[in-house]
Amino acid sequence: MAVGDRQRFITKILEKSLNQKAETDCRFDWFINRHTESHFGKYFKDIQKIFDGLKGDLFANQSKRTSFLRCDAYFGGKYNFIFEFDEFQHFSSARLRTLDYYPKRTKLNFSTSDWKKYCLANRQKADRYRYSKTTVDFDFEGGRTAQRAYLDCFRDFLPTENGLNPTLRINEFEVADIILNNKESQRKLKMLVEDKLNGKASL
Repeated sequence: MAVGDRQRFITKILEKSLNQKAETDCRFDWFINRHTESHFGKYFKDIQKIFDGLKGDLFANQSKRTSFLRCDAYFGGKYNFIFEFDEFQHFSSARLRTLDYYPKRTKLNFSTSDWKKYCLANRQKADRYRYSKTTVDFDFEGGRTAQRAYLDCFRDFLPTENGLNPTLRINEFEVADIILNNKESQRKLKMLVEDKLNGKASL
């Protein structure tokens, strides 16, 4: 499947598993393309350290035109969380560095130790993915990869500071055996989600 197709497929199964419609075109006022203290609250110093650790250009970041970011999906109702499906390109050396900055108080629905293992196993491939792509605030080769890791932190820190539950992250390796949208796949995915929501994910 092309990048993005797998994410949409898993989202459809997740809708069935949770019995909740996904919103895939939602927008949050606090979910913008640069970090601000008013949005990040207690995580502001952490995101600043992450940005510096990724060698971002702060002047460029704070000067660029404001735009709203998108999430893969949002599940409302009793769930009230953003859903993110992490494909291989999210498991880069840059992402590995960001996870080392996460404070112990961070509320997550995924295991950072597991995510670090996936980064170690996949970072060479992830680092090569669109390596020549740069961004305004990460203006160097590999800059787009650094920006992706930086913005993944937004999805982990911002929701709980702005009234949502922790982001639910599922990665492509956890659901590699799910190839059909049927009752068995829905059952497997529901079990995986329940494990994450019941606190079996940890730093």
